[in-house]
Amino acid sequence: MTIKRISFLQELLAFTGLGGRVHLAWISSAEAQKFVSVVTEFTEKIRTLGPNPLAAYSEKWKVPAPRAMHAQTDLRSVS
Repeated sequence: MTIKRISFLQELLAFTGLGGRVHLAWISSAEAQKFVSVVTEFTEKIRTLGPNPLAAYSEKWKVPAPRAMHAQTDLRSVS
């Protein structure tokens, strides 16, 4: 099930222009060297991909953060 979800996420990110930014590796807790190797390789891959290509859109289409609702509702009128 995990492989299926990661595959879907990779396809979704590729569609949005963020392809290659998810990686799954099965590593035992006894495989410290493998962990170091996988993390190092993935870090280098992310560096070569560069910054988030969607960052320019977030500034152009900046959406304000949601605010807490402060509406005072008279519960007697709701009934």
